[in-house]
Amino acid sequence: MDALVNVVVEVPRGSRNKYEVDPDGRVRFDRRLPGAFAFPADYGYIRGALGSDGEPLDALVLMVEPTYPGVHVRARVVGVFWVMTGHGREAKMVCVPEGDPAYADVHDLSQLPEHQLTEIAHFFDIYRDLDPDKEVSCDGRDGSTVALRTLTQSRTGTP
Repeated sequence: MDALVNVVVEVPRGSRNKYEVDPDGRVRFDRRLPGAFAFPADYGYIRGALGSDGEPLDALVLMVEPTYPGVHVRARVVGVFWVMTGHGREAKMVCVPEGDPAYADVHDLSQLPEHQLTEIAHFFDIYRDLDPDKEVSCDGRDGSTVALRTLTQSRTGTP
């Protein structure tokens, strides 16, 4: 069973600038990634869901073309990457845009190219390397079944 969500994009794929979208919809510059790398997908959060850190649940949307901060994308959840941070283990949901023929047959991470998944894991391993006092690492990934369970828990507050 597929889950459709509304993802608010904060950072377009290919950007080194990290933006945040306030609850009232204003986009503000947060910081620039301090390394020679960029976000591997459009990055933002799922409306109506909270992550383990108490913040909106993070999500990546695999877009053929990047969007821009503040755009809402109707997307299908296909998996989850797990990232270890100072707050503990956090979920980063992986989604594909609903209605995009390039992803029409993608319903699970296993249907994506392994290299694309490796790039996402690598990003989470290194994106905080040059930030002082921030340690982050990729802690695995799961397909749509675990991602959907994680999404349900994030909406109900169940641990």
